[in-house]
Amino acid sequence: MGNDAIKILIALTVFAHGVGHVLFLVPALGIATWAGQTGDSWLLTGTFGPTMTRAIAAIVWAAAIVLFVGGVAGFLTGAEWWRAVTLAGAVASAVGIAAMWGGIAMSSALFALGFDAVIVVALVWAHWPAVDLVGT
Repeated sequence: MGNDAIKILIALTVFAHGVGHVLFLVPALGIATWAGQTGDSWLLTGTFGPTMTRAIAAIVWAAAIVLFVGGVAGFLTGAEWWRAVTLAGAVASAVGIAAMWGGIAMSSALFALGFDAVIVVALVWAHWPAVDLVGT
């Protein structure tokens, strides 16, 4: 597989993960509900109530989406900042999942949290993808 194909595969995978946060955002906004999505938070609901908790969740999920999509745009255009933005997306996602634990679908939460961990490990610890591979 050539460098361009690897770059496209990385971009599509991270983009899909970022946009996948819509599964958490839509119920937080009250647009739709589905099994496993209550919008409650073990951490926030008792203190702030359900309305404020959903507002906080919506902000976090929207931020994760914007950061991941922005990181992919930076990655594809060769911007120097793409790694920091993508890492911020992974952190926002992980913090949101941890805070909303029990109020979001567990299968989606576990998958997203695992992917966030892969992104953090790849970017911070493994320094992957290498600049030689992707150009930035």
